[in-house]
Amino acid sequence: MRQRLRVSSQAHTVRKWYRLDNAANLYPAVRSRTRPGLFRVSATLKESVKPELLQHALSTTLKRIPSFSVRMRSGLFWHYFHHSDDILHIQEDVLNPCMSLSPRSDGGFQIRVRYYDRRIALEVFHSVSDGSGAMVFLKTLLAQYLELRGIHVPSTHGVLDCAESPRASETVDDFSAFAGRSTPRGRRESRAYHVSGTKLPHRQITIITGTLPEDAVRRASHRNGVSITEYLIGAYVYVLNDIQRSEQRRHPLPVKIQVPVNLRRFHPTETLRNFSSYVGPGIDPTHGDYTFEEVLSSVHHFMRYEVTDKHMRSRVAANTRTAQNLLVRVMPLFVKNRVIGLGYRFAGPAIYTSVLTNLGSVQIPPEMMPHVEAFDFHLGPSQVTNVDCGVLGYNGKLRINFTRVIHEPLVERAFFTFLVRQGIPVKVESDKE
Repeated sequence: MRQRLRVSSQAHTVRKWYRLDNAANLYPAVRSRTRPGLFRVSATLKESVKPELLQHALSTTLKRIPSFSVRMRSGLFWHYFHHSDDILHIQEDVLNPCMSLSPRSDGGFQIRVRYYDRRIALEVFHSVSDGSGAMVFLKTLLAQYLELRGIHVPSTHGVLDCAESPRASETVDDFSAFAGRSTPRGRRESRAYHVSGTKLPHRQITIITGTLPEDAVRRASHRNGVSITEYLIGAYVYVLNDIQRSEQRRHPLPVKIQVPVNLRRFHPTETLRNFSSYVGPGIDPTHGDYTFEEVLSSVHHFMRYEVTDKHMRSRVAANTRTAQNLLVRVMPLFVKNRVIGLGYRFAGPAIYTSVLTNLGSVQIPPEMMPHVEAFDFHLGPSQVTNVDCGVLGYNGKLRINFTRVIHEPLVERAFFTFLVRQGIPVKVESDKE
């Protein structure tokens, strides 16, 4: 076995417990069977996965990234994570991913690692990390697995060196440092339109994936003077508004998309925990009919105005100041949970039509690329928005994954059909084939 596979024997102390970061406090308060709070990143290899090697690679990776090897505990005032050295067992993959964590099958851990044929998948409870942190974990796990197959992978492009000790900087909560002395912004927002349909049975979801040439999407974006993310958001808003218009509502509601923003672009940090916020671009149909160009213009200017250092710091400050409030800090946990749950009911998914998260282009070491065919990103099921969307790019292709909890595929069909009419070829796959 190569030297790189050994976790450093140098003395270091792994923290025994972790205070939940500022963003993480929401999820245990609102978690339920219908709101599991999980998301998923996965990689499809070019050869079948060997489970015994994957289990070994997972144990090594968890020693390097101990903040993922935790169980949830409840204190008098706050939830917290307790580190565990127990073995996290890999599981065979399932048809309906991102369902609620189970103490029996998941051992109390807040992540899962699954495999099937050539696929390795990581499912993460959102209190543990965000998409960027999860992707670092997945890349490091893949590198360890390939090393066991005799393929050397250097520690670059987000792959951590498992011969190194864990770093304290990888587990910090950087939200307060980012917010600084910024003035919190008010957030009163109106209720948004939601696509309706026939609910799938409990613990069932449908995943529709579209694969697009990244160059084709980039050319279409450049023609319209917007970024790829803005173009996809604009297309999504446009087709969702079209669906609402076909329902001939007397009082149409705003169509708004929740778009997470990776704060690492504004603030240097090594944290592998949550470090993202969000914005809500969209349109109000009561102002009249919108052409696609008008939607794109609205999304583009909204994103350029909102996604800035100062505005994001101010948005984060609203959360950090609330958590630092003395009354909130001394409030018993069961009361906090009820207050957070009530706030989530009125200011959570209710104010967004859907979620679109773009993890961007996945970069891995060149030595790894011949062995990895594709990456995917899936959001967990939402019983409020009914349909959500996860996007990432890899090796010249965009993968757009829709997750829905209703039978009708009208959103995905409308979205991909629209892109094809814009001159972008799309290959569509369903998990239920």
